[in-house]
Amino acid sequence: MTTLQDLEKEYNFTYPELYKELYADKMLDWGIEGNGWYTSVFPALKENPPLLLFGNDIEIWDPIVYQNGIREIINHEVYDINPKYRMVPFAKNGAGDLYVFQLDMESNGEVPITFFGHDSDAEILAKNLQDFIFRQLLESLTEMDEYSMFEGDSEEEIKIHLQNQLNTHRKYLTQKHIEILEELYTRDIFENTYKTPNGGEFEAVGLLTFDELENIINQEIAFEKLNTKFDYLE
Repeated sequence: MTTLQDLEKEYNFTYPELYKELYADKMLDWGIEGNGWYTSVFPALKENPPLLLFGNDIEIWDPIVYQNGIREIINHEVYDINPKYRMVPFAKNGAGDLYVFQLDMESNGEVPITFFGHDSDAEILAKNLQDFIFRQLLESLTEMDEYSMFEGDSEEEIKIHLQNQLNTHRKYLTQKHIEILEELYTRDIFENTYKTPNGGEFEAVGLLTFDELENIINQEIAFEKLNTKFDYLE
């Protein structure tokens, strides 16, 4: 049976210690995928949510199940990635874009997390996995009406889901992160109207505005490469 250690040895890289801890704790297990996942698997997961079950448009990979996807990125089999970049995917969004460990940018033991768009530039989202988890938990509070995991749930049910998720994520966050999230979860869900760059408007329902999100990110997880973009083909 393949293990994380086998993957590390085969492709000559080392996972962050937090990722290994999450794997050992079975936090990367979202259950068996398939057409019946939402109706047969998801309801049971709500009680003890695995990693970022209610995150912001993200699906966590089981690294053993998706080892072929890891191989394709590591060995540049699908994308013409510049050899100077070394990335290991660990999650994807609904559009098939990837979230990766940016191994070539590791500094002082911190491995940045990058959003790897299959048809756009890459963007660095956090200096390490812990900060990325916190960012995802925050971002999931901005457009809760657009996120299908909350679809059809009452405000009371949503608050229960969020508290359940925080309970299973506490050991992987800092105390300051936990305090911020707990304060946000006491709010009432509200609707806000936002301006778009082309002069239009859109409405979103959540517990956090985009301006507040940006402020918290800049205050709590800022580092020199935060939100920088690069062309991974160059």
